[in-house]
Amino acid sequence: MAKKNKMKPRELREAQKKARQLKAAEINNNAAPAIAAMPAAEVIAPAAEKKKSSVKAAGMKSILVSENKMYITSFGKGNSAVLEYEVDNNDYNKTQLSSKGSSNIELHGVNEVNITFSSKHGFESGVEINTSNPTHRSGESSPVRCDMLGLKSELEKRFFGKTFDDNIHIQLIYNILDIEKILAVYVTNIVYALNNMLGVKGSESHDDFIGYLSTFNTYKVFTNPNGSTLSDDKKENIRKSLSKFNALLKTKRLGYFGLEEPKTKDTRVSQAYKKRVYHMLAIVGQIRQCVFHDKSGAKRFDLYSFINNIDSEYRDTLDYLVDERFDSINKGFVQGNKVNISLLIDMMKGYEADDIIRLYYDFIVLKSQKNLGFSIKKLREKMLEEYGYRFKDKQYDPVRSKMYKLMDFLLFCNYYRNDVVAGEVLVRKLRFSMTDDEKEGIYADEAAKLWGKFRNDFENIADHMNGDVIKELGKADMYFDEKILDSEKKNASDLLYFSKMIYMLTYFLDGKEINDLLTTLISKFDNIKEFLKIMKSSAVDVECELTAGYKLFNDSQRITNELFIVKNIASMRKPAASAKLTMFRDALTILGIDDNITDDRISEILKLKEKGKGIHGLRNFITNNVIESSRFVYLIKYANAQKIREVAKNEKVVMFVLGGIPDTQIERYYKSCVEFPDMNSSLEAKRSELARMIKNISFDDFKNVKQQAKGRENVAKERAKAVIGLYLTVMYLLVKNLVNVNARYVIAIHCLERDFGLYKEIIPELASKNLKNDYRILSQTLCELCDDRDESPNLFLKKNKRLRKCVEVDINNADSSMTRKYRNCIAHLTVVRELKEYIGDIRTVDSYFSIYHYVMQRCITKRENDTKQEEKIKYEDDLLKNHGYTKDFVKALNSPFGYNIPRFKNLSIEQLFDRNEYLTEK
Repeated sequence: MAKKNKMKPRELREAQKKARQLKAAEINNNAAPAIAAMPAAEVIAPAAEKKKSSVKAAGMKSILVSENKMYITSFGKGNSAVLEYEVDNNDYNKTQLSSKGSSNIELHGVNEVNITFSSKHGFESGVEINTSNPTHRSGESSPVRCDMLGLKSELEKRFFGKTFDDNIHIQLIYNILDIEKILAVYVTNIVYALNNMLGVKGSESHDDFIGYLSTFNTYKVFTNPNGSTLSDDKKENIRKSLSKFNALLKTKRLGYFGLEEPKTKDTRVSQAYKKRVYHMLAIVGQIRQCVFHDKSGAKRFDLYSFINNIDSEYRDTLDYLVDERFDSINKGFVQGNKVNISLLIDMMKGYEADDIIRLYYDFIVLKSQKNLGFSIKKLREKMLEEYGYRFKDKQYDPVRSKMYKLMDFLLFCNYYRNDVVAGEVLVRKLRFSMTDDEKEGIYADEAAKLWGKFRNDFENIADHMNGDVIKELGKADMYFDEKILDSEKKNASDLLYFSKMIYMLTYFLDGKEINDLLTTLISKFDNIKEFLKIMKSSAVDVECELTAGYKLFNDSQRITNELFIVKNIASMRKPAASAKLTMFRDALTILGIDDNITDDRISEILKLKEKGKGIHGLRNFITNNVIESSRFVYLIKYANAQKIREVAKNEKVVMFVLGGIPDTQIERYYKSCVEFPDMNSSLEAKRSELARMIKNISFDDFKNVKQQAKGRENVAKERAKAVIGLYLTVMYLLVKNLVNVNARYVIAIHCLERDFGLYKEIIPELASKNLKNDYRILSQTLCELCDDRDESPNLFLKKNKRLRKCVEVDINNADSSMTRKYRNCIAHLTVVRELKEYIGDIRTVDSYFSIYHYVMQRCITKRENDTKQEEKIKYEDDLLKNHGYTKDFVKALNSPFGYNIPRFKNLSIEQLFDRNEYLTEK
């Protein structure tokens, strides 16, 4: 064995200094360079922002440590990890584990501080790159660093039943915890939206009937609790929930989620629908209990297994929902796509007809092109942008969608079937790219290669984009043996119930939310699958037996594949027809009509009960430009139509939101919304004019708009459409960003509940404590352990006395009532509900963070007759005097999170809050 080359102290300090300098350079490269003040004409664009570290771009995926061994992995195909090297932590001898054909990096050397390697294929191939050695820890006996919270061992015991001297198990655990965090956010938002849909006036802050729904009760018990053996208190809670459940059904607002009660006199069919809806809401409520409260050890609260342990009627509903979706997709697939399939069969001479149908099913239904690792759409756009000028002609506008879909399908077949290697090479190039500009260049180069290959095919497609040809193909019969799709078609039995449960959640989400949720879940399950594969490999071979509540993750590969399917079949559902009257009411209200308007008056204004040609112009205009807008639907889910109209009258707030919209987009809005636009006016003046228009928007502005308009009337109609679009966009950005800000605090509450349960296992002082009584108790106890006996397991507090003292001050500036109300306001998105009540009092609107905390603090200090006022309103004078949020109050309210100092600071200090999460119009 080679002797370990021990560094001298001075050499070690120099190596550490170099490592810090390298890290600083890495950070600086990731930051956008500042531009010095200079005349506008001379300002140069900043260098393209670096999107990833050079270490990742060069192909290194992770460095795993297990006892006295270190394992270095690289990126393989997709998200897979390739085990490259094993390094002995005693003498730094290395052993290559990868084969010559699969190796992506070359390891040059390892010492106490740094690891030096180079890429074999991509970023600066052959150039040496340094990264820090994770086993270098001053004064620690183990090569594995202790986590700052001091919870690594407890987490390992919870998930694996024992502790480990490695950093592999904890990384797998962190991926599972990330799943729970994102579910906490989305389920909290869903519960809020459903409660908000009730629209009960005067009690909006307290309606949380979903919280009392339980999967422990069958639908029979829910509808008739008196016949059950439950306690009287539980029966009363169920009766209240049943009353609100029926009220929600009566509002017809579930129609916004595409849920519609069948029109039938058959009570059995109607009851079956209500039963399914109850199951869906109860499952949502159960997931919320699992992710928002630490109930570890209670089998019925296991997020990953409770669905298998409750009454089978719930699983029957999940089966029904998934099968209904697959049936709607599969039914008449060929007849619904026969024009495109006929064109493809005619053009793709090298393929059998049956094979084309199977591939097209893959493309349209399973959307396998999204799993290639690059964008087929972007490649096609690059091809047409550079070479396909002909296809931009206006003559193709009526058939452009069909034409592009056929082009994309040919490109998909090329990479999916004909030239798989070319696709893998493209994925690798994109992975090694450092910036967005580099990615654009890679797509442009690939598009140049493809153009020569597909030019004739694209020309052929364009030649077939003829109305008469398409019409004849649509009339023609197409016969085929449906059994050829049997191997492709899916049904509910193909999915685990966890995946079906995630599909059910998508009923209550819009398209962007669905994509974000599923993309994150797929990434996390894919990571977990890779960790398990490495742990089970012959080279690493560490124990990876998950405890009972987490056995589901043994199927991470299968779940990853299933969630791909869920992502591809899930979509924002069209509102139900039965909800139209409710939606017209909401649409007219958001445009300024009093929400007390009667149904008869709505029908009269929109001529809903009248028949005849050309009389439904206003109805159709409202339908097309308000009801069918995803932004309108989002506003109704999360806000109140009447209150949104009132908030829009606040020019300061509207100007702030407009300030976040890019200048080029403002120019377009100004030109399309203003009747006589002065395009030479300043951007500030243009924003001011748009804000004035939003403030004064009125239903009277649109009641005379004609749907089938010509000439000047058509110009007026287009202008009205633009104004409504701008109005809904601005209010959507305001509400959406506040929901996003709230999500950061939802995650903090989720982590507080989880960490409190973990700390209780190792801190006797917490064993008898209840977090609900005082949410400061965890931070307070951990600080006291540092002060009294220096026995706190929390290194954040233990190693930083100055910051610990600051946290203690913030704890003392709060009280249990404040923090309890703060927690409840976060859980119920009270800021969004109460926005209209307080936003008008803000003196300066310059960030969503400031809006959020001003409204939150006004809610916290709101006088209530049944509580002691002195403690709750100690900050009220500052709020009312300064008309802005109080920084010390933010820190006091966030003191329950003080045990995790980085999180506490990021959530409490505006300058550290991640502004990149705010949405802008793109």
